[in-house]
Amino acid sequence: MDRSVFVLLLLSGLFWSSSALSRQYHYINVRMSWPEAQSYCREKYTDLATVDTMDDVNRLVNIVDAGYSGSVWIGLKRGTQTRWAWSNGENKSSLYSNWASGEPNQNEDCVSILYGSWFDMGCSYRRYFVCYKENNGYTMVKTAKTWSDAQSYCRQYHTDLATIHNSEENQQITQILFSGYYIWIGLFQDSWEWSDKWSRFFRNWAAGQPSQTSGSGDCVGMSTTNSGKWAQENCDLQQPFICYGWRKYQYQFINESKTWQDAQSYCRARFTDLATADNMSDVSLLVNSVDAGYRGSVWIGLHNGAEYRWVWSMGSLSRYSNWYPGEPNGDGECVISFNGRWYDESCSAVLPFVCFNDSTGFIITETALTWRDAQSYCRKQHTDLASISSAKQQNLIGNAGSLWIGLFKDSWEWSDRWNLSFRNWAAGQPSQSSGSGDCVGISTTDTGKWARYSCDLQQPFICYGDDTLIKKQIIRLKLSCNGECTLNDPSRQTAILNEISEKLKIMGLEGDSKINWRKGEGENVFHQEITRTASSSNKCNKK
Repeated sequence: MDRSVFVLLLLSGLFWSSSALSRQYHYINVRMSWPEAQSYCREKYTDLATVDTMDDVNRLVNIVDAGYSGSVWIGLKRGTQTRWAWSNGENKSSLYSNWASGEPNQNEDCVSILYGSWFDMGCSYRRYFVCYKENNGYTMVKTAKTWSDAQSYCRQYHTDLATIHNSEENQQITQILFSGYYIWIGLFQDSWEWSDKWSRFFRNWAAGQPSQTSGSGDCVGMSTTNSGKWAQENCDLQQPFICYGWRKYQYQFINESKTWQDAQSYCRARFTDLATADNMSDVSLLVNSVDAGYRGSVWIGLHNGAEYRWVWSMGSLSRYSNWYPGEPNGDGECVISFNGRWYDESCSAVLPFVCFNDSTGFIITETALTWRDAQSYCRKQHTDLASISSAKQQNLIGNAGSLWIGLFKDSWEWSDRWNLSFRNWAAGQPSQSSGSGDCVGISTTDTGKWARYSCDLQQPFICYGDDTLIKKQIIRLKLSCNGECTLNDPSRQTAILNEISEKLKIMGLEGDSKINWRKGEGENVFHQEITRTASSSNKCNKK
């Protein structure tokens, strides 16, 4: 075997197996529908989370905030094409099969083996099954289970349900089967696909999932408590989600004093735009990006716009509404729920309020506070002021007296037109006094609180995005081989680049960048390094 081919295979194994180069997952504690979450992940990272193994599932569960016990969106969604796939994630197309005559014939979704031939069968039947374990071969389990329960058993005690790649493996399994018994193997029929079009078919469905009942939902949520099991849900459900990939837009602190407009122009010319923030995690990143010696305020991308909108404290626009007839009538810019209907009210009124906690749901707090103080309390003690997205949720509050909810009127907008409405105003902000300013700075000391300032004030600022003046990153690659080295073969170099590109894509590192070999005109990419060592024969060793 050519040793340079071995180097390529070794490189492939390095990129695939190294935990340091695994997908980067990010829990986003903002409630969105599945399509909104998908758009967010594609804008900020690479895409909604894709999952290949139980190790990935465990990583997803572990990054979710400890106080949250609900479901989170991942990147799986019902597709239009049904395909046969293996439980371990492999696509069966164009691979070995050994269907019995006339099979598959009933449009059933799971597969059993009898006398070496394969039969499609309803997944709810209880059968013996065959597991496999890496480096340990096939094992038949003589306990009757549904296909899904057999899959869970194999993943817990072995590696997975059996995958069969060729006639030799099919024969190995046939030799350990009970004669005359239908036995589950790992083949199943699947119509679900990943948001990023990833081709592997690993699934971790909960019992009874995916449901076949009408209206059960076309998008997939992951339980944060039931071993990360998956269930199909209505795509319009609002819940947190998990993205993967490196954050596309990093925060860049610019320690030069400029007006807000000049700072905006600088960020748009050199980076992407002035900084946006979607949640308290982003606020922490903003504060931490500032030079340690600076203690003042810095510009971010928020400024006063011309249009007012009703938005939720947790960051989303208002879709569901439950206004009392004639409301809102201009009494104020914050909202109360009274006897099951909504009324606008002055934000300075002192009233009880409803918090939302990711773990326990709605919590009515009898302590009377202004709307802004109620928001701060809820964010500190729970998650945020309550967002209400359906009549069912409104009924959970009931017909209690006047209670602040998280809806408020907002005219502020981001420089880059980002539509999330998360705000982190300081006490008494945004000030309504005349001449208080139409641009927003963030405090570097007061837990990143925001205040409005005159846009002509000169102060440092924070951009987001990659520095457009940094065009290339050059990496030197050193490889070793024994015997004949053919790494300057163009086809071999293309194969290596393709391998690296695929692994970078898996990890969300490639983005829109291009990778290529660097060489001068007429030069080779690789140059042989000759190491001279003293020896009795005075010969040279090449590396």
